Amino acid sequence: MVIDNLPNEIPIFPLSGALLLPEGNLPLNIFEPRYIEMTDYAMANEKLIGMIQENHGSKKTNNLYTVGCLGKITQYNETNDGRYLINLNGITRFKFIAEIKTNKKFRKLKVDYSEFKNDYKNNYKNNLDKDKFLDEVKVYLSKNNININWDIINNVDLTVLVTTLASICPFSNAEKQSILECSNTDQIPNIMLNLFKMSDEEFNKKSLN
Repeated sequence: MVIDNLPNEIPIFPLSGALLLPEGNLPLNIFEPRYIEMTDYAMANEKLIGMIQENHGSKKTNNLYTVGCLGKITQYNETNDGRYLINLNGITRFKFIAEIKTNKKFRKLKVDYSEFKNDYKNNYKNNLDKDKFLDEVKVYLSKNNININWDIINNVDLTVLVTTLASICPFSNAEKQSILECSNTDQIPNIMLNLFKMSDEEFNKKSLN
């Protein structure tokens, strides 16, 4: 999908704590009427939804962060009780330009992708020492009482590894936003390493008190 062909007006799903990255995947359980309508709209058009975190107190962007990630619906299932179970595959990041007035229940934004043209070229494998990265991951997850199957982790594709961990690790909303807003996505592993180390230092300080 070429960036110049992407729509400049997109439906959005404002959801704090949800991190979608380019080439990443985000499963969603859709049940609120406005987001059921949003999904119906996306399925009838380009199957595109913009994920963006809420940033309460930001008047210029109507309580949203300025950067989100566009995702395409790659899996879609409707449950017997009317919910939608979907999966979004991250395409590229976007910048908030303006909110569009609409009679829809869901929100739409005018967005710009020009700052993120390299999202198609970046590689999460660049600048990543997998052994060092996994050592820090193990410490971080252990101290946060998160259990995962390490046999799978050790053999998983690096892009899947980085994007999945960035999404499931209990980073704060601001930390997740710092990952999303990095200048180049191939720097994301290094940002995550710094967050792991900061968390470890904070944990050790608390242990000493």
